[in-house]
This record gives sequence, structure tokens and C-alpha cells, in this order.
Amino acid sequence: MSLRKLKLSELKSFAYAFGPGIEGKMADVGRTVGSKTIGLMIQTVAPGRFSSRRHKHLFQEEILIVMEGKGTLHHGQERIPMSAGECVCYLPEDAEAHNFENTGTTDLVVWAFGNRFPYEVALYPDQGVAFVEGLGRDVPLDAGTTSEWTEDRRKR
Repeated sequence: MSLRKLKLSELKSFAYAFGPGIEGKMADVGRTVGSKTIGLMIQTVAPGRFSSRRHKHLFQEEILIVMEGKGTLHHGQERIPMSAGECVCYLPEDAEAHNFENTGTTDLVVWAFGNRFPYEVALYPDQGVAFVEGLGRDVPLDAGTTSEWTEDRRKR
């Protein structure tokens, strides 16, 4: 086996945006170094911007580490000050949607670790959509219908 090694200073970042004020730069360490199932994204968010849409994952665990800067973690309806060296963890069963807002005066850098599942679903309550990884699409939450084809209902 050849060693999977990466020099972070040579990692290329790319710009992303999910709407007005929800934007930054992202570098994909996990895929670039060769990981198949563990994701590590380095997000750089400018002052006054949000890291992502407020969301919660249905299957993925996330560990979010603030590496540089200061910001506010939007955790459900709570606003929690965060700064370099602080870390939070979200499990799939956690109900709170979350994201970061850079409320500081310098870039906010967050290392986001998470599982990568081809069947991941992320809920975006403010937009009323779910992103379904297997479809590569946002699906309106109000367009769904109750289905009898669920694991719990099939247990009869």
C-alpha cells in the first residue's frame, strides 16, 4: 500500500455559496488524501457570513472544531459564542439544526469532520427542503406524503 499523505499548505480550496450571506471557501482534506468514508472539510468564512444553511443530518455524525477566529454557533434557537480551540459534536439523533456565523473581524476557520454516506439526508428547516445525497437534489419537505413503506410500519 502506498502512503496516503497530503501537505495541507498545498491543498486547494474552492468557493461555495448557498445564497446571500451563506458562503465561504472550502478545502476537502478527506477526499484529497484518499479517505473513502471519513470527511474532513476546512471551511473559511469571512466576517458577516454564515458557514452553511442551518441544517441537521439524519445519518452523519459531525465534529466541528473552530481552528481560527471567533463566531456564533446557531444551535437550534440558541446562539453560542465560539472561538479557536472550541469543538462541538452533533449526532444524528440531535434535534437541533446548526450552522456558524462569523461575528468576528477576521476569517473564521472551522474543521468539519463527518461520515460520508451515499444515502445521507440533510434537513434545512429555514428553506423547507431536505438534501438527499442519493438523488443529488433538494426535495421540498411539504411535497412529501406519509408512506406505509417505512421500517417501523413493516414490522407489523
